[in-house]
Amino acid sequence: MTDTTPTFASETRNSKVSGITLLLAAIAGFLASFVLTIDKLKILKDSNYKPSCNINAVLNCKSVMLSQEAEVFGFPNSLIGIAAFAMMLVVAVSLLMGVEFPKRFWQLLVPGPIFAVGFSHYLAYQTTFEIGALCPYCMVAWVASLLTLAVAIRELIGFAMRSTSDDSRAFALQTIARWMIPIHILWAAILMAGAYIGI
Repeated sequence: MTDTTPTFASETRNSKVSGITLLLAAIAGFLASFVLTIDKLKILKDSNYKPSCNINAVLNCKSVMLSQEAEVFGFPNSLIGIAAFAMMLVVAVSLLMGVEFPKRFWQLLVPGPIFAVGFSHYLAYQTTFEIGALCPYCMVAWVASLLTLAVAIRELIGFAMRSTSDDSRAFALQTIARWMIPIHILWAAILMAGAYIGI
């Protein structure tokens, strides 16, 4: 059987798929979190302020911003997004510039996106069944979190791929890596659709 390692390496390290995906996710997540923070401050100054993402009764950021769930840790959740996605932006640019982070880096990084994805699902449940409204910018952050997790797992798979000498295992890992980002995009679509339908 043909060795699949060079093929995988060319797809993960040289195609920069991970870097581009992470860059798009970080930019989208950062901008969404930043706008949410600005709108939150404006609401605190003027209770009659209408955020830009107030579209209708369902897509209504203000209802979400004024809920307890918007400040789970005692401050706006969007501040966490600003910090986290800013860091991911640095990682994305580094990847695109050819920096190869060690395996330990990704092992230490992956718990962050796992927490973010879990937190996103908690917020999706709360907005759907407790608040009864959805925040479009929050949903962008959900998608960005899922894509960040996809990239982190994909990079870790790359290390497992390069360290194995079993061709069948290498092929399985290669297949998983190829589908990691598309699967997370589908996951995000299902999450958003489920939240919207649930309301």
